[in-house]
Amino acid sequence: MVETMTLRDEDVGRIGEYVKPWLRELVGEMVPQPELGGVGTQLLERMVRVEEELKAQRTLMDERFGFMERRFEGVDKRFVAMDKRFEAVDKRFEAVDKRFEDLIGQMNARFETVDRRFEESNAHTDSRFRTLTWMIGVGFAVVTSLTTLFALLS
Repeated sequence: MVETMTLRDEDVGRIGEYVKPWLRELVGEMVPQPELGGVGTQLLERMVRVEEELKAQRTLMDERFGFMERRFEGVDKRFVAMDKRFEAVDKRFEAVDKRFEDLIGQMNARFETVDRRFEESNAHTDSRFRTLTWMIGVGFAVVTSLTTLFALLS
């Protein structure tokens, strides 16, 4: 039975750094190099430097992306806090609306009471006015009758 071992990325990197010098020698022995003077070796060295620089750039980009991700998370947290504040303000407005509705209901009840009082007062005033009108009418009729009677008798 074959046991497998999992390696972390840093372990693989360490192994690669350890084996890299021997791989160059092994490749140099296995693959025939054209006789270009030191040009082939210089190109290989430049390629290795470029690869190392690309790796460094990738690491730097990963760090910057991580930093930006943390900043975005902070902004997201701020938006969540703002949403909570807006919800609290909405609740306050709802409470104020409820108070205004209650106040309007109370005012309407008072106005209805006042209207009833005015109606009762108007009904009472109307009955008194009718009685007064009849009395004035009867008074004029009596005065007119008496004047006519005295005019005829004299």
